[in-house]
Amino acid sequence: MKKFKILAAGLLGISMLLFSGSMAQVRAAEPADMQTKNMIVDTRPDYVIYVNRTLNCITVKQQAEDGTLTPVKAMVCSCGKEGNDTPEGAFQTYAYYEWRKMVDDTYGRYAVRFNGGILFHSVPYVEESPDTLEWEEYNKLGENASLGCVRLSVEDAKWIYDNCKPGTMVVVYSDSENAGELGKPNAVKIEGTSPFRTWDPTDRDVNNPWITGQLPYVPFTGTIEEFDYAAYVDRYPDLKEAFGYDREALYEHYMTRGVDEKRIAVSY
Repeated sequence: MKKFKILAAGLLGISMLLFSGSMAQVRAAEPADMQTKNMIVDTRPDYVIYVNRTLNCITVKQQAEDGTLTPVKAMVCSCGKEGNDTPEGAFQTYAYYEWRKMVDDTYGRYAVRFNGGILFHSVPYVEESPDTLEWEEYNKLGENASLGCVRLSVEDAKWIYDNCKPGTMVVVYSDSENAGELGKPNAVKIEGTSPFRTWDPTDRDVNNPWITGQLPYVPFTGTIEEFDYAAYVDRYPDLKEAFGYDREALYEHYMTRGVDEKRIAVSY
């Protein structure tokens, strides 16, 4: 572990030196008035993100002005699986996307690029919609499962997206024994039978059923032949008492009153 600390510190120091040098060259090439105009001060704290690609966990450390690093947050993640290993080394964040299409045609939320095609991002979604989570992949958090990127829960991906400014240092390393000062958080698992399974449980979206306790209302818009009248009437005893299993009467009720009452006539 001492060997890793020395290596990580060295990589961090070299990267910061190269970065500051290149920025100085860019600024020197600009006229003085342009340097002032383009100077935007980001007041967010300075962090260093340590990614343990072996144990699939992250330790975020806040950096003080004197260079002192204090652990402030731990995250569970999924780094690259065998053959698609997440590259080791010291890097910097430089591009941010609320949604980003991935190489396998899935979508990642709160994606932050730090090494070419390697990004931090959420567990994949089938579509650019928060209710299309690939829940089986979500259950792999804590183990190697990605094509090289670093997957996170929505809550953790958004934390990096919101709090880690461009130029934040990222150190990717391997250590099979030490998860970091704050340890490795337990990964939340989603039951395959849950009707909420296509939503990330950590997502703060106001429509997230893990928060509201129910799925967002989706009205039925099909024909009478497509209408599952038996399931509709079995769900509501008052309708069974009033109409029995009369398909036409139940369909008419739904179209004239059931939609406005937000009665459920679709299968989730």
